[in-house]
Amino acid sequence: MTVRSFPDSSHDFTVNLLKNLIRFLPVGKVLREKLLFYGKMGYWPDFENPKSFSEKINWRKLNSSNGIYVKCSDKLAVRNYVRDKIGEKFLIPILYSGESITAEQIYELGDYIVVKANHDSGSTRVIRENSPEIAAEVAAHMEQTLQTDFGRLTNQWWYSKIPRRVYVEKMLRGDESGVPCDYKFFVFKQAAPEPPRVLIEVDYGRGTLNHHRTFYDGECNIVEHLGQPIRIDDKPNHRTPFPEIENYDEMLKAVLTLAEDFDHVRIDMYEADGKNYFGEMTFSDGGGRSRCHPHEFDYVMGDLWSLNREPGGPERPDGVESQSPKTKAEQFIRASHRKVRGIAKNAAANVSAGFERILRFFSLPYALVCLVDWNECNRNVFLVFLDHLYIFFGLKYFPDNYASCRLWEVDRKEWKYYFGSGYDPRSIRRRERQVMKPEYTVIFEDKEVCYHLCESFGLPLPTQYGAIGPEDDFAETIRDIFENYEARRLVVKLVDGAGGKGTCIVQREAEELVVRQISDPSRAIPLDQYSTPSRAVIQEWVNQHPDVSRLSGRALNTVRMVTMLTPEKEVIFLGAYIRIGIGSNFLDSGNHGGVGAKVDKESGRLGERTSDGRGRAIPFKPDAHENVSDVVLPFWSEAIDLAVRVQERFGPFNRFIGMDIGFSETGPVLIEVNDIFDCGRFESVTGPILKDEAVLDACRQYGLLTHNRL
Repeated sequence: MTVRSFPDSSHDFTVNLLKNLIRFLPVGKVLREKLLFYGKMGYWPDFENPKSFSEKINWRKLNSSNGIYVKCSDKLAVRNYVRDKIGEKFLIPILYSGESITAEQIYELGDYIVVKANHDSGSTRVIRENSPEIAAEVAAHMEQTLQTDFGRLTNQWWYSKIPRRVYVEKMLRGDESGVPCDYKFFVFKQAAPEPPRVLIEVDYGRGTLNHHRTFYDGECNIVEHLGQPIRIDDKPNHRTPFPEIENYDEMLKAVLTLAEDFDHVRIDMYEADGKNYFGEMTFSDGGGRSRCHPHEFDYVMGDLWSLNREPGGPERPDGVESQSPKTKAEQFIRASHRKVRGIAKNAAANVSAGFERILRFFSLPYALVCLVDWNECNRNVFLVFLDHLYIFFGLKYFPDNYASCRLWEVDRKEWKYYFGSGYDPRSIRRRERQVMKPEYTVIFEDKEVCYHLCESFGLPLPTQYGAIGPEDDFAETIRDIFENYEARRLVVKLVDGAGGKGTCIVQREAEELVVRQISDPSRAIPLDQYSTPSRAVIQEWVNQHPDVSRLSGRALNTVRMVTMLTPEKEVIFLGAYIRIGIGSNFLDSGNHGGVGAKVDKESGRLGERTSDGRGRAIPFKPDAHENVSDVVLPFWSEAIDLAVRVQERFGPFNRFIGMDIGFSETGPVLIEVNDIFDCGRFESVTGPILKDEAVLDACRQYGLLTHNRL
């Protein structure tokens, strides 16, 4: 297996890989489109009530059923539309068209030709100096293009309905670069009697290293916003004055005539040898995911577009009917159906939650017998059982935090300030309403998806070399990484491995590569004798900062940081504790023998008390310090800033996050993002979170409180 690597400058590659991952996730079309949008655009979209230009394009992709989009997006069929509207003279001569094309046919057409497919975007090939080798390469490319359903890949349904053909145009001669300027007219129809609003994007040097763009209004003036030039994606804007072309008025008139039937369309034009030529019509510029700089200009363009919310458009041609209800009776039936469906869904959720809570009640003996360490707890068993009943019925969550938070030592009046179990059905159901919708859990539960989403956000991450499945050759893949990427130590994590389940490390020992599993770190397994039980990601082990490594050099000592996004979109940093691996363990989790110590929110200094996952005080002496409290974490302010950035980025998916952050020699590194985390363990180290008025107020607004004692 050849390992796929992700270099530092791979944002576009990462976004494309993320798109491919999300495309096959078992989620609905709308959510899939929202995830792709968020990963590229950087803000969570509202497709139901779109405001920005990009949101409105996606509304069109998801809701429109206007059949004229099929005709006008077909680069061959649209020629008849153009011929009828503005005349034959605007059409570029066609040298060939057919359902396929061979290398011999391309070569016979000679130099200065353009080979295109009629059903997609971006497949065009320009041939200036033809040769058998170039013709063969272009023919193979077009064969692959004709087999691709561009509409399905981009969620633009009208492209899927276009009969696929290939055609060849005569190449238009341009400036000194040989490429004519590409005039993209964004036309927005306005309410009568207002004339249409026009923005023009001119591409200079397209297909060359000097490709740049400038935006103009309909009067050919350079458009800027907030004092900044408009840029789309990564193409620079050189503020180039509008080209001096002889027949601009004719070009603009032709564009407005072609656009008169649409609330918005982009029409591409060319100018060569003093003549104007039509290029194509586009109804979803950039697929609705062209990043705009400054970001606010996306909303400026959105304001120009009076979106026609009728899915079929005003004319509904070609027999395509709108899916909107046409009569009041049909509207009433559809509304009733939605209401009944919503009631049924909520009832099923409530019944499920109630059933789970009944099961949890019968699990109270488990909490009493298995979760409480009776060597630590000196309270009477019967009184402890009454305490459990009070938490279950009074505070209304499962008392799995009773032992970890040592509540028998805490005044009962203070118990109400503990958020409690993050795994209780009642708590989870409340969180699902506004804070963490269940359809987003795949983002956090699949480490491969989460990693690439984080990478597209530009967050600092461990180096990841790719993913591997049980069907792949594990030993060959690992050796390839060590040989070609100079890896020092690798960690292999199951993509769905919660709590470190299935994690192993691979390192060189006595000149041999061996595997050590979390379940038995003392046993070295020869590389050829190991295979991953399910799909896993392969990452470089983070080279820890010396100050953190001296706590325990065997494990990656991460800090669990907890944040919350309030309804007012402000991030609250609730606190943090460090997890330290002890003994031979290479993981720091309390489930695997690690201990935790509180981290002061202001200074980053560690607290004196260290405890395990069950709340037991575990005396711990660092490798190179007298006391744990002698340690001050490096890059602490940068770590808090990173935690805030993560919460802001993941806010649309989850407004209450626990994340694990490591400390490398160069700064903090995001190791993992958790949708549901062990809040009981967190509070056992840092104290009850509801004593913070800001947190309490946000929990009230989100409806997270399971009791009414505050």
